[in-house]
Amino acid sequence: MFSKIDTVHTQVADLKKSQIWYEEVLELEQVFDSGEYLVYKVGVGEATLTIQQGEVRPSSIKPILFSDALEETRLKLMEKGVKVGTIEVDEGVTYFEFFDPDKNCFEVRQYML
Repeated sequence: MFSKIDTVHTQVADLKKSQIWYEEVLELEQVFDSGEYLVYKVGVGEATLTIQQGEVRPSSIKPILFSDALEETRLKLMEKGVKVGTIEVDEGVTYFEFFDPDKNCFEVRQYML
């Protein structure tokens, strides 16, 4: 029925402010700007992350990003002032959560060998 996830879409309170944060803090590459929303390439996969100005609401949907260097990624985000959670281990997966300026939650994970 589905062949892939095309994009993960999240609402932000201020698109220009968030653009700076997503590009400078998360180091994401912008691949499209509609004037109303921005699309970012995330790593080597095909799925993208789209941010759009609008009402920010709590969500049970959480984008999960992968890192080959989980601890280094967490430290780098902390150095940039990002609110990050502790590193957790659960059934072969090591992960932590972090939040954007609008309190949208993301998870970063690494599989244990």
